[in-house]
Amino acid sequence: MKRILIIGAGPAGLAAGVKLKETAGADVSVTIAHMGHHFGGKAASYTDARGRLIEHGWHMFVGFYEKLPALMKRAGTSTSNAVMSMSGKQNVYEPSRGKIYTLDSAGGRITTAFNFARYDGLSFDDRAHYARFMSQVYARLLGGEELTQHDDVCFTRWAIENGLLPHLTRMSLFRIFRDGYFNFPEQVSAYHTLKTMQYMSTSEGAETFAAVAPYSERVWDPIAKYFESLGGAFLPYTMLRGFAYDGRRVTGLTVARPDANGHRYGESSWQSAAPPLESDSETTFTDFDAVISTVPQAVFVTLNKNDARMWQSPYFARMKNLRSAPTVSMTVRTKNPVMPYVGPIFGFPVPLGIATTMTRSLASYRKGGEPGNEIQFVGQEKGFETWSDEEIASFTLDNFARIPNCDLRAAEITYLELHRNKSDFERIFLCEPGIQKFRPGPKTPFANFFLAGDWVRNEVDLICMEGAVASGYEAADLALAHIRQS
Repeated sequence: MKRILIIGAGPAGLAAGVKLKETAGADVSVTIAHMGHHFGGKAASYTDARGRLIEHGWHMFVGFYEKLPALMKRAGTSTSNAVMSMSGKQNVYEPSRGKIYTLDSAGGRITTAFNFARYDGLSFDDRAHYARFMSQVYARLLGGEELTQHDDVCFTRWAIENGLLPHLTRMSLFRIFRDGYFNFPEQVSAYHTLKTMQYMSTSEGAETFAAVAPYSERVWDPIAKYFESLGGAFLPYTMLRGFAYDGRRVTGLTVARPDANGHRYGESSWQSAAPPLESDSETTFTDFDAVISTVPQAVFVTLNKNDARMWQSPYFARMKNLRSAPTVSMTVRTKNPVMPYVGPIFGFPVPLGIATTMTRSLASYRKGGEPGNEIQFVGQEKGFETWSDEEIASFTLDNFARIPNCDLRAAEITYLELHRNKSDFERIFLCEPGIQKFRPGPKTPFANFFLAGDWVRNEVDLICMEGAVASGYEAADLALAHIRQS
């Protein structure tokens, strides 16, 4: 029996494992090695042993997703259990006016452009200009324009060069394309922004949903169970440190077995029979025919760091030009109702510039109780690295209190949890200008070694969960083709 080892149990790793077992069945042995405690990688949210909700950020589920919902369905779970519709609404805070404005994001290309004309956060002339600009953009997207040619410029520059008045790019309405789609406070590649708009150019594709916490228990745990039901296996507490190679093949994987917090495997909603392994022991795996690595870019570039021959080769050297950034998230629950907006709110001061009301997802709310509100915040830590958790939380609460009906302290905070995603495996990949030529494809110079993840080029090619799943499928197909030929 051929043996395939997958590193990582995020969307890409789980998708690759399921695809391998669904396609090859008992003809292939598939093991997913991961660091333990929970599934989902950067898209995880789970409840830890002390009852705290651990969030890696607000996860947006978009209407154009096809592969992830289909995978969830095969695993016996549905999107209705895992996500909450934003009802076609996006809210924008314009600091210059001190108000929140609602933008109807439902509808296709023509409707969306018309919605910008009705956005009362701008003057009448600016609204008309913005609507004309968006209509022209969608017309170009509909015409099948090759978008990769726009990767070397940021979307702000692209918009100005294509007719948008410069002062409009400084409005929070324009920040949606950067903050809302990518959680990115700097400039974003015009290619990635335009490709996102292309996917979201229909009424169905533009619908947005917020993932309901704990997301790991609602989405990734059922997919992990499904993988096991197909005959797959998990190897928890396994951290990839490096790999050995001989000629054109990877021959060994050096792994550590971290469990510094003393957690048991399966700390979320279901318990695995896999026994915990000794903390910090290190070993080398050689018992495989092919390997799929789904570790994030920030982790991958730390592997084999002293191997000059590998990192000076054209394929691997270009990965050093890619960047990632730490994110920060915060969950606040209040005793009394507050912030009565459906859909996410963009445009607040960083670091926590996006807020979403998740009250409708609470079980107590659905049962007719009065839980007050749950608000989830997300952003990036850039520029606030030296701030304490308390300083970030207080700064965010102070800014929200300036907005009518958004004073969270006055609504009596009953729970507040702030989580800073600083580790390499938690960092978000940055789709900044000029990255396409540096992003690797799933094939590596090693015949039996393949890459997957949102940072690896794939069919979807956006930095999102759908892209990660697509990447996992592509790596699985390549790994199967390799072992069948060998």
